[in-house]
Amino acid sequence: MPLHAQPRRLGLAALGLAAALLSACAALPTPTAAPALYDFSAATDQQVDSAKGAAMAENAATAQPSAQQQPAPSAAPLLLGKVSAHGLPANSQAVLYRYAYADAQQLRAYQQARWSQPVPQLLSQQLRQQLELHRPVLEDGFSPARLRQEQQAPLALQVDVLQFEQVFTSETQSHAQVRLRATLWAPQPQGDRLLGQRTFEYQRPAPTPDAAGGAWALAQAAQAAVAAIDSWLSQMPQTP
Repeated sequence: MPLHAQPRRLGLAALGLAAALLSACAALPTPTAAPALYDFSAATDQQVDSAKGAAMAENAATAQPSAQQQPAPSAAPLLLGKVSAHGLPANSQAVLYRYAYADAQQLRAYQQARWSQPVPQLLSQQLRQQLELHRPVLEDGFSPARLRQEQQAPLALQVDVLQFEQVFTSETQSHAQVRLRATLWAPQPQGDRLLGQRTFEYQRPAPTPDAAGGAWALAQAAQAAVAAIDSWLSQMPQTP
């Protein structure tokens, strides 16, 4: 082999290797985009601001000048149990939806959308923030006996998520469907006594037929349900 041909062959081999490497890189899969994360923060902030504004307006209209500095009366302490979700997949952060006009029994999940936490945890935070506007709220696991007075312990609230999904009635129209069951009971030495149970169901239209619109509507429907639970509790007896 002539000596002057050897560098030429090496150059061609290097070009071939570079082309093979470029082809292999082009064949690599494109990284999958991270799912969008949603929570209830906007709805919760709006709910609290509205409740505070209403309370301030009511106090300003009814308070006597000499009592303007008096603290507002508070309801009895409430033990908020862990929010359960028998109507949802366990420990899931999926944003769920359903086609009511086709395969209505099939529950689906968005591939590129997630709740920032499982729905029961988000609802628990929203419940606590709402209920604390009117009463002390005790942590789950707090022993009722620690506040027992005259054989009476704080009442306990248990909330179960029965439905939490976006429902499509057509390809372009959808709404949030939220259904919660609240149970109020009184811990007693001889056994817990049921004081009341009620199911709260709310719908809110989704502004867009996608995950973002569904998440927004679900947050609004959850806000309405939580406010209704708070109102229901205010009408229940404060002692067993």
